[in-house]
Amino acid sequence: MTNHRESYTEFIVMQNAIANTMICHKIWMLACLSSWITLIGLTISQPAQAESLLVTNFNNETQIKDLVKCGYAKEQITLKTPDKEVLNQLDITPGNRIEDYAATRCQGYRPPIPLMALIPQSTFGKTLDEYPTLYFYIPDVSLQNVKAEFSFYDQNLKTIIYEKEIPLQASDSIVAVDLANAPNLPPLEVGRPYFWYFSIIFDQYDRSDSTYVAGWIHRVTPNSRINQELDRATPEAKPAIYANHGIWYETLDSLVQLRCSEPEDSTLASNWQSVLQQVGLSDIARKPLAQCHSALIADQFSESTE
Repeated sequence: MTNHRESYTEFIVMQNAIANTMICHKIWMLACLSSWITLIGLTISQPAQAESLLVTNFNNETQIKDLVKCGYAKEQITLKTPDKEVLNQLDITPGNRIEDYAATRCQGYRPPIPLMALIPQSTFGKTLDEYPTLYFYIPDVSLQNVKAEFSFYDQNLKTIIYEKEIPLQASDSIVAVDLANAPNLPPLEVGRPYFWYFSIIFDQYDRSDSTYVAGWIHRVTPNSRINQELDRATPEAKPAIYANHGIWYETLDSLVQLRCSEPEDSTLASNWQSVLQQVGLSDIARKPLAQCHSALIADQFSESTE
């Protein structure tokens, strides 16, 4: 039993000696050598004291900054966002992805988190789809007699291409606006930026206290590289591909679809939070997705029968 203990102690001593060689600075070399000699001597006569001294030395060394690294880091989706040069080339004025409380006419209830559009800080995002899906965070408020309105404008913000009232069904959650369900909306043209406008209407007769968010969507043609990557990819791998190529709307939508189908998957939840954090939307990264809980707005653009 004693031999096993001594052997184990000698092994710990040798491991500590190797580690010390890697992290000690030159000016500590004499002290380190002295410590090793002392420890080796202790293993012969006092193995218990040797182990205690090893623990003390290790604890002291781990407190030294920048000497011990963290090791592995979990891989996350890396989002490529459009730079200012792209916006300047398109010659467009940025929108706003967070409602302006100052625009309200009264000092009533203000929710902890305001109305938000799930878009990058530039308020600009790319898509490959003729009819993409957009996402919005609806604040924690009463939705009684409250409606929303979605509008599409041309690049000059003068012509309304499409406009539709949208019923709101869930507060304090993220809702989807699926343009594939928009009747009479022509498919988005490649290379043409569109301005969209999402507003919450509190009073349909007096809109002076209405609030809104707005942004840009730009359909682009996929290059051969992204097509090849998507053709080979599993559904779980596609969000990272879209993100790596800066395709915002598909990055978000593909993650939503995966999260709805696998709500208990911690990796998908982590990827979702990572993408939103990268664009400064960490406040809503843990908010529920309304469409995953039987609140999918699949018929939001159907003609009202009321």
